[in-house]
Amino acid sequence: MLSTSEYRSHDATALAALVNGKEVTAQEVLECAIKEMDRLNPALNAIVMRNDQQARKDASTVDTSLPLSGVPFLAKDVNVQVKDFQLTHACRYFSNVAVSEKDSLLVKRWREAGLVIPAKSNTPEFATDFGCEPELYGPTKNPWNLDLTPGGSSGGASAAVAAGIFPMAHASDSGGSIRVPASCCGVFGFKPSSGLVATGAEIGPLVGGLNCDHAVTRTVRDSALLLNATAGPDAASPLFSMQTVFNFTNELERPPGQLRIGFTELSPTGLKASPDICSKLNETVTLLEALGHRVELWSWPENADPCDVASVFWIAETAAVVNAYAEQIGRLPEPGELGPLVQVAIQRAHSISAVDMVVARGQLRTLQLLMADATQTIDVLLTPMMTEAPLPIGLLTELVNKDVDQWMERAWQFAPYPEIFNVTGQPAMSVPLHHGVDGVPIGMHFVASVGDDQLLLRLARQLEQALPWGGRFPPGTSVVF
Repeated sequence: MLSTSEYRSHDATALAALVNGKEVTAQEVLECAIKEMDRLNPALNAIVMRNDQQARKDASTVDTSLPLSGVPFLAKDVNVQVKDFQLTHACRYFSNVAVSEKDSLLVKRWREAGLVIPAKSNTPEFATDFGCEPELYGPTKNPWNLDLTPGGSSGGASAAVAAGIFPMAHASDSGGSIRVPASCCGVFGFKPSSGLVATGAEIGPLVGGLNCDHAVTRTVRDSALLLNATAGPDAASPLFSMQTVFNFTNELERPPGQLRIGFTELSPTGLKASPDICSKLNETVTLLEALGHRVELWSWPENADPCDVASVFWIAETAAVVNAYAEQIGRLPEPGELGPLVQVAIQRAHSISAVDMVVARGQLRTLQLLMADATQTIDVLLTPMMTEAPLPIGLLTELVNKDVDQWMERAWQFAPYPEIFNVTGQPAMSVPLHHGVDGVPIGMHFVASVGDDQLLLRLARQLEQALPWGGRFPPGTSVVF
């Protein structure tokens, strides 16, 4: 019988190996996850929907020969349909939506790899914040310090993995939403190249192609193994994405070689991280040099601010999703059913014309070419993940309820580094190398060229071997029996 402490000490790859070897059953693994949800989630509020009964049925019939056989997996409450679960986008307006009758393409790929999905994680409404405090479900707390945010938008996912409830969890990223919470919670967060992982969404690539779906994990090899199962286009993907997909797990066996790594303390708009985070950035530079890499200062090109152009796409898509649901149920949202950000998105969407969308596409292209030129002489870029430690719970919510523009300025000040790489489509990752003076994790942000996902993962594996983090758990979450 698998004990809960044994469950927590294994990553997803190791748990699947136990099931593959028939040393434990998928049901035993699932029961450990259920016990941990019962034990830890009341304090964290990371998990907002559960279907233990269906998960037990799924675990009892899972094929034990699959790469992730019997591994419990947490889906995020955005972007994908998961059979027998609601898709609410953490929005009051969608709180009574019917449960999904089928899985999205990405969810089918999860199941085909052997994953069992017993629950869904919390997220800010429509995944639009660097906190995780939706009105519908309430705030998720950071397991390293319950007074702090776990980050967003994949805050529930990151908190659950950091606490050891799940070894890996679905996460999505349209402007940093995998990487920021991964940094806040001390887990590994990998954003693939745009188009590498298709969701199968009816409207095509989400947020105008800026969104990427993947996961937060405890180990690099888990991220690579999941990417093996999910990478690939859907039937409507453009021809340029129909390329050979790497075996990312096998790639981890290859050292990255000597890389040319550029680094900067500054964001695209010139903001600088706190002294504590800059100190950890410099420690990372020293580590990279010790590993044999060539590291040098790097500067952003002028006019590299992605904020205005990126916002056009999430504003338009949010309004489109709300409008489609209004047509489906025959009524518009009532007062109190939409949060401030979504209300503003809908208001501003009415002023966006078809010409504006074409102009925004052109601006995306300009930024993509600008960054491609600026990174020609390096293999990897290193930046801080955020300018400061995780913010107190309630700070961003209080601001957004007062003034959306003030919220936007403060959120951008907190995490100004990641969004440009959603615009460029480059793979990027938050690597949990450090802890701050307050004991809260500090992730470092690494970026490679489009299509160099395997190179980034090989570097991550090298860093993981140099400074292992997979066995670290927040105080108060460890099993005492």
